[in-house]
Amino acid sequence: MAAADRGGHASGRMIAQGYTVLDERRHAVDYRRSVWGDYFIQNPTLPHTHENSIEWMTERRDKLILETREMFLGLQDPAAEMKMIDALQRLGVPYHFKEEIDLKLQKLSSHKFGNEYLHDISLQFRLLRQDRFYMSCDVFQSFIDNQEYLNATLQNDVRALLALYEAAHLGTPNEQFLKDARRQTTSLLKTLVRHLEKPLSGKVKHALETPSFRRMKRLEARLYIPLYEEDKEECNQIILELAKLDFYLLQRTHRQEVTEVCKWYYGLEAPRKLFYARHRPVEAYFWALGVYYEPQYAKSRKLLAKFISAITPYDDTVDNHGIWEELQPFADVMQRWDMKEVEQLGEYYKDYAQLMFGTMIEIENALPKDISKINVNFIRDITNEVCKGYMTEII
Repeated sequence: MAAADRGGHASGRMIAQGYTVLDERRHAVDYRRSVWGDYFIQNPTLPHTHENSIEWMTERRDKLILETREMFLGLQDPAAEMKMIDALQRLGVPYHFKEEIDLKLQKLSSHKFGNEYLHDISLQFRLLRQDRFYMSCDVFQSFIDNQEYLNATLQNDVRALLALYEAAHLGTPNEQFLKDARRQTTSLLKTLVRHLEKPLSGKVKHALETPSFRRMKRLEARLYIPLYEEDKEECNQIILELAKLDFYLLQRTHRQEVTEVCKWYYGLEAPRKLFYARHRPVEAYFWALGVYYEPQYAKSRKLLAKFISAITPYDDTVDNHGIWEELQPFADVMQRWDMKEVEQLGEYYKDYAQLMFGTMIEIENALPKDISKINVNFIRDITNEVCKGYMTEII
């Protein structure tokens, strides 16, 4: 087996570990097919296993939204408001209450908690910063001793430490206190979690694995719902039921969208012709879902998934098929975005160019006329920079 097969280089190019080089001249490797295949085309609808109908679930969800809004607006205590905002965001339903949350955060940005409330201050800091409100980390100064360590009285307060740990991940590079707090809270929580019981142990392990701010929102909702349900001290049954219903109803929508993207992609000629490339429409859709999951962004989500699906074989055309004397004219045509020049390209290069150019035309036609040209030109400029990077890699 060649060195490149073991994760080495083939003629100067890095080959991913576990793949076999099929063509040394073109550096082609045997990319595995997507594990999803045509699964979503063959199974376009999410199986309905609930005892109630979709219509009943939708009506119940809408009723719970109204009840939750009324409950949220009735809160006057800042700590209770923050707790509810945090729950709504982590359970994946804040888009139903955007205006209400914005108003509450605006009010919260000027509120000052007493110096003894580390949990509340930490939660306030995280909620504001992750929503682009500035809050100085100086608010934490009263909680550290002369040696820059957290006060000893706080080192066994798990909920406060957990809140500070989450908040510390929203620090800027020059905020040394938050770097130290992240290190200290991580160490303390890793020690304390061994002696905790559920539900707190589950929340701590979840946070230590990945802080909430860094998680993909749809996955965070899926993982956080059972953690929230277990915590009887924090759980609100109305919000919990809303989160479960909303997640399921949105999941059905997302299932229909990924099916649409797969049918679009595999209905094109390029995936059949570009045998050397990775065809990943499902993974591309999941990427787009990580950018925005809310139902009002369905159109943008599908267009982004199509763009990612189309640009993935670009990398493979350069890395996994092209040779220098062929890639230069290919890159020139791609940089100029001129459909008339595509016919001059050789086999596979022409096929890929038609895929990419066709996708960009579809995106442009799908956008409002007054912004389509500006947005598409921006995407083309970014794609050109990516292309330059691909070409630089093989020099």
